[in-house]
Amino acid sequence: MKSFCYTLLFLVLTGISLKAQNLQVDDTSLYEVSFFVDVNNPKYKNVEGSKYIDETFVPAKINNLNKLYPVRFDVVNNVMEFKENNQEIRGVSPTRDHRIVLSNRTKTVFVSNTIMNEAGNLQRVFLEEILVKKAYTLYTRKRKQFQAAKPAKSGYESAIPAAFKEQNDSYYIDFVNDNIEHLLQIPKSKKKLKTFFGALSPEVIKFAKKEGLKFDSQEDLIKIMDYYTENR
Repeated sequence: MKSFCYTLLFLVLTGISLKAQNLQVDDTSLYEVSFFVDVNNPKYKNVEGSKYIDETFVPAKINNLNKLYPVRFDVVNNVMEFKENNQEIRGVSPTRDHRIVLSNRTKTVFVSNTIMNEAGNLQRVFLEEILVKKAYTLYTRKRKQFQAAKPAKSGYESAIPAAFKEQNDSYYIDFVNDNIEHLLQIPKSKKKLKTFFGALSPEVIKFAKKEGLKFDSQEDLIKIMDYYTENR
């Protein structure tokens, strides 16, 4: 409880808003809040896979800037990289509010926001904004993990190379006027779902079962959340 309070106090004192809002910046201030990215980190040399969702830089609108910046998302380190003058690679972290909209056909929207992590502490992360509705906004968090190389324990085993491993996406929701200063993670276990939906839990679970909906399917999850918000 003390660690939670200290974390919350730190965020307030440093002027970080807990739920993301559009950040009003210009090109100069964007440069001031960004940092140089070393893409040749020896830690990641000869690692299988990629730490990015897509290694290709895609033009994107950052916050309210009119200029488009080429960006890509480093999922492992939770950093949004962009190219300055199409040469130097810089990064922004989710400690400040950012809204980044890709200009390609996907029109993917990334925002920085606050979640509660597995340790029960508030954490700022980049999430993909999936859907904005009158009653709620739905997000997904892409996850990858760096696994260091493991040498062979004997002549009968092969060494395991270092790799970036995909992890299951997590879904988060922001209910309108819920007075909660962080996003809520939508659980996957039946036991935690009962707590999440409270008194409406039997009805929601019954609805999902009747309609053949799954809580780990994005399309199904939207239908479930629509049902929940309409009936609560």
